[in-house]
Amino acid sequence: MTAMITPSLTQQQIADYHEDGYIIVRNILSPKEADELRRTVEQEVKRDAYPSTLKYPQPAKYTVSGNRLAAPGLTAIAEHPTVIGAVESVLGQPAYLTAYVAYLRTPGDKGAGAHCDYKRWRPVGSSMNWVFAIIPLTNFDAEYGPFLVAPKSHKLARVIDPDAHILDLNRPDAEQLAPFIDPELKAGDLLVVNEHVWHKAPAGATTEDRCGIFNKYCAVNAPPAAGYYPYNPDTLDALSDDGKRLIPVCFDKPITTTRLLIEDTSSQESKFLLQRGGEWKLPGGEGWEEEKLVGWDVGARIGSLQELAKAQLDLDVSWMSYIEDVEEGDGICRIYGFSDENLNLDKLANGSYDWFTRFEMQQRLGESDTICHAVDTWHQTDIIRGKGKACHQSGHQFE
Repeated sequence: MTAMITPSLTQQQIADYHEDGYIIVRNILSPKEADELRRTVEQEVKRDAYPSTLKYPQPAKYTVSGNRLAAPGLTAIAEHPTVIGAVESVLGQPAYLTAYVAYLRTPGDKGAGAHCDYKRWRPVGSSMNWVFAIIPLTNFDAEYGPFLVAPKSHKLARVIDPDAHILDLNRPDAEQLAPFIDPELKAGDLLVVNEHVWHKAPAGATTEDRCGIFNKYCAVNAPPAAGYYPYNPDTLDALSDDGKRLIPVCFDKPITTTRLLIEDTSSQESKFLLQRGGEWKLPGGEGWEEEKLVGWDVGARIGSLQELAKAQLDLDVSWMSYIEDVEEGDGICRIYGFSDENLNLDKLANGSYDWFTRFEMQQRLGESDTICHAVDTWHQTDIIRGKGKACHQSGHQFE
């Protein structure tokens, strides 16, 4: 694992972050640097932004994200040393860049109401340890529209069983939110915000664009349950040698298939379900991209894998958690895991499927097989995993 760089926050600042859910570092960009980056984002929005159905300057929120960080002028902010130092200070781990996001709001946009961005169905929001790194490129004030936070609201989300293999959270009670406050962010400031902090962004009164960077970083030992956003080689090459460590996955092939490692935990030694035949395989197959309520944040395949599990095994899988990506055929296969001690073993083993221990899999497939590797990754005790959901479960992410 890459060693953490020197933290840029004091122990008191780190303590304040954990108490309040956010920390502010003033003036990490000069006025000139913030203005130049704002102009670059504006040019990218005019050229091509999400959603593509809008035409600038139609009143709306426009997004420049993901592999667009490779565009000239956009790369450096993703690996800014003060940003990374602050992020890794509060995460307590080296960081991965899970989302590169620049937002631009044109005059007339209505802003955003109170919400929390921990979302089990999104690659950007489904890690158990991630933060926003928000850098206003215009003032976030009454004129442009402030960014308001509810102090200590991250404490409303609590892990139910800290000793569980896959962690689960209680449903936060929004009625317990503290009053929202205005951190009075100016262009060039840095606001690092915990994933569970509630926030809102009311509309402003200006006739100019409101613009900012809203990057997301997760701890390297806390992968998103929905899976990582897939970066391409051009994006990786755009970063410095030191910055390349921030990219969690990178490939030039599309994600074409998705498979599920199903673990039975009813006995002392776990067993896993495999399809027998000429080629031993995990359940699953050709998948499709989640789109509803995800938008630019691509990479989630849970919905398609739920449908495949139902069709192949008549198994309803209420959650799953990302393990890794491997090459399969002409594309990439995204592998998820699911464990349960109450599975109907006989029903699932009929037909062409059967249960195998890790040792039995090794005997048949070989130690270097990708399925054996997936089992070992799934069982890593230093990885913090949460429960991923599909987009259609978005209203029931805590059930």
